[in-house]
Amino acid sequence: MKTLVEDTTETYAPHIIIVGGTSGLGLALALHHQALGWQVSVVGSSATKIADINSQYPSIVTYACDLTDDTQIKKLLEKLSRIRFNRLIYSAGSYTNERIHHLNKADSDQMLAINLQAFEQVLRWASSQLKQQYQSLDASKSDKPSIVCIASIAGTMDYPYASLYAKSKRAMIATASAYRAALVPHDIQVNCIASGYIDTQALRDLNDGDASHKPFIMSTQTAVHHIMQAIDDDVELAIFPRSMRYITSALNHLPKPVLNWILRSKLDKAR
Repeated sequence: MKTLVEDTTETYAPHIIIVGGTSGLGLALALHHQALGWQVSVVGSSATKIADINSQYPSIVTYACDLTDDTQIKKLLEKLSRIRFNRLIYSAGSYTNERIHHLNKADSDQMLAINLQAFEQVLRWASSQLKQQYQSLDASKSDKPSIVCIASIAGTMDYPYASLYAKSKRAMIATASAYRAALVPHDIQVNCIASGYIDTQALRDLNDGDASHKPFIMSTQTAVHHIMQAIDDDVELAIFPRSMRYITSALNHLPKPVLNWILRSKLDKAR
């Protein structure tokens, strides 16, 4: 694992931290920011993925952390507190298909820890750090400080039979909204992303190597484009692709009994 070296040159580049940035969408966002000239730090749990990044992208700083381990999270945040950053993206996530598999204790604990508990811990830390650091940031040389939360379009649906994954993503959306309101006086923006299916290796692995059958599935580069546009436009909750945004909006306007019947019969496993 590489260590951060203080930049003593006069050239200033904004710094981004991506939690869950060693693969999939998180890595795509890391590489996009790097191409824009940002300093990039990524956090991941896989030693293999971290080693690959260290080899292929030596200028990216990597941190290993198991987000289900509170002690490791505290140590990570202590290390990250030593650096100045302009943007943090929380892209870590855990998913178990509850329509096929009944949750066991390990899956339940992992999804709750990564999708909600670690997220809240990192978000609280990031907001505190940015509030402290903002006065020392030269606005003429840096982008507006920002926190970006990667949720899911599943979290935009409100019905009682939702999965733990959907409920945790819905909680993420609500938490991001609260932080957005609270950080307005500090001139720190908070954006939440609720995307549909993205063609990542993780999604393919969950679908026997091929996720092309997923409705309105998009490439990681398309998702990156939408996310960067949402950040630039300071969108509170960016829901995409447009087709799925329309569908979920229409479903949410149905009478609750009808919505509950549709989603329970079409989406959920038998109970």
